[in-house]
Amino acid sequence: MTTPIDVGPSVATPPAKRITDYLVSDHVRLVGLLARARDANTFDANAFAAFRRGLLRHIAIEEKLLFPAARRARAGRPLARAYELRIEHAALTSLLVPSPDLRLCDELGSLLAPHDDKEEGPGGVYEECERLLGADESSALAARAIEFGEVRVAPHFDGHGVYRTAELALASARRIKRLRPESVS
Repeated sequence: MTTPIDVGPSVATPPAKRITDYLVSDHVRLVGLLARARDANTFDANAFAAFRRGLLRHIAIEEKLLFPAARRARAGRPLARAYELRIEHAALTSLLVPSPDLRLCDELGSLLAPHDDKEEGPGGVYEECERLLGADESSALAARAIEFGEVRVAPHFDGHGVYRTAELALASARRIKRLRPESVS
């Protein structure tokens, strides 16, 4: 019998006072789900499904709430690191397309750990956003993040053009972003 996995959208208890608190606690939750998905060299499909839904939602919160708020605070100029983070978001998202297994979990982990460090580490993007936004805006964004709904998740696809390594997913995301630089904000 499989154990149900908590995937609720609200991950901070009590409610986060800052958007950074919410996002960092969500990173912890997502890393835990990915670890469960590949625990003891066996693959847990339920944990991976929860990780997949959660990561897509987390990326959407950053892309639709945090980055636009930072851009507004910078008088319409995007964060200097937004381009790089968007490339990594695209690569992570593309790795969620194929049917998962232990190797795919490892690939996701190899990309996710340094990505999370760029966001939450000292001098990271979250710290920069907190400085730009101020306490009231950060708190308002945290409330919006908590209420942010689930994102649509498509079925897995294993056909032509699907990436199964972080290296290939990043290379593809970089090519696409070079072709469409207007997508950076």
